[in-house]
Amino acid sequence: MRVQLHGRQRGMGMLSILVVLSLVIFFVTLLFKLGPAYMGFWTIKSVMDDVAGQSTRMNGGGAREIANQIGKRLDINSVSQVTAKDFKIRRTGENLYEVKLDYEQRQHLFFNIDTVLTFAYQVDVKGQ
Repeated sequence: MRVQLHGRQRGMGMLSILVVLSLVIFFVTLLFKLGPAYMGFWTIKSVMDDVAGQSTRMNGGGAREIANQIGKRLDINSVSQVTAKDFKIRRTGENLYEVKLDYEQRQHLFFNIDTVLTFAYQVDVKGQ
């Protein structure tokens, strides 16, 4: 038994292949250009979570000691997007500090097109 086809079956044309290929190249370019910025932010976020997860011995330093710990961890992880001075550390209570980071990163894509990535994160750090 043979099934009759009402029309010719055809694959994608050359123009369709070029459009799909162009879209794939565009999104791969976005991935390679923007990926490192997001990976850097995730590293910074994990540094902030590590500092917040460990009770910090203040030794009379308070916010300065928190900034030192963050700075050391950023150096160890080779983070160059931000420094310890970019963090806003504010005392919110007895031995409780709010550590906030809010920054933008500009990334060149191609020709005269740039992107601006905005990152923000906040943790609470308890001191001893």
